[in-house]
Amino acid sequence: MGTALWHEYAQMLSLAVAVLERADPEPPWPLVLAELTRELHSPAASLAQARYAERTGRVEAWRTARPVSPGLLDSLMARQLRAGNPLVAHYASTPDRTPRTASELMGERSWLRSRSHRLARGTLGAHMLAIPLPAPAGVARGFVLHHERDDFTPEERAYAARVQPLLVGIDCHYRALARWRAAPGQPAEPAPVPAGTGAGVGAGVGAGGYGAGVASAERAVEAGLTPRQHAVLTLLAKALPATAIAHRLHISPRTAHKHIEGIYRRLGTCDRLSTVMRAQSMGLLPLPEPVEH
Repeated sequence: MGTALWHEYAQMLSLAVAVLERADPEPPWPLVLAELTRELHSPAASLAQARYAERTGRVEAWRTARPVSPGLLDSLMARQLRAGNPLVAHYASTPDRTPRTASELMGERSWLRSRSHRLARGTLGAHMLAIPLPAPAGVARGFVLHHERDDFTPEERAYAARVQPLLVGIDCHYRALARWRAAPGQPAEPAPVPAGTGAGVGAGVGAGGYGAGVASAERAVEAGLTPRQHAVLTLLAKALPATAIAHRLHISPRTAHKHIEGIYRRLGTCDRLSTVMRAQSMGLLPLPEPVEH
């Protein structure tokens, strides 16, 4: 494995290891999608499953460069299924689980002339790469990434193949955890805390809840982080690079890097993914919201 590919793989490996250390019952798909879109230079990615014969499916999680509503994504999936999307057709009808592109399955000329390509070109991106996950016969489930102009390079496909076992491991871990929690005799989940009460990590997350922000900031101080470091940590969780963090906080990129290094030292981590996961487990950041279907 080349040095560059190994570095990219190590980032996802750190995330997979961190997943096993956290108690959060919700899969970390937002972080996974952030990592995939960055390493594969993709403006849009989703985790979805579909039954090709019935032309039905649902999107479980997504990340796009511009805001996209769940309703629009469901509509796009339905239209792709009616258009005969080659990725869904392939993985729903064969045992093959190798990451592949749409043009690889149809042939570049046929793909560029297809209804599915025209639909993708006008929405999330003209070229598509799938990283499949285990699924029953007749069902296609996995990550789909898009490129707007050029198809995915051999290096990007190699990265997809390399990280696929890690993604499968994360998915299997949370599926097993969900089955365990659903088994008779297991303790019930704690009741959700109303937004704005400030009681418990994650209260009001995603709805502008004031309580979660206060609780996270207080825990950050207890962990030895300065208010500025906590602000940087919050932006790290949004997958912003150091230059974007610097722009957002009106500081120099060099200062942003120093804050990031200080956060790593305080939390005993060495990269962004493990830092965010560690911060969430410590209550320094809110846990991701459950994915709505």
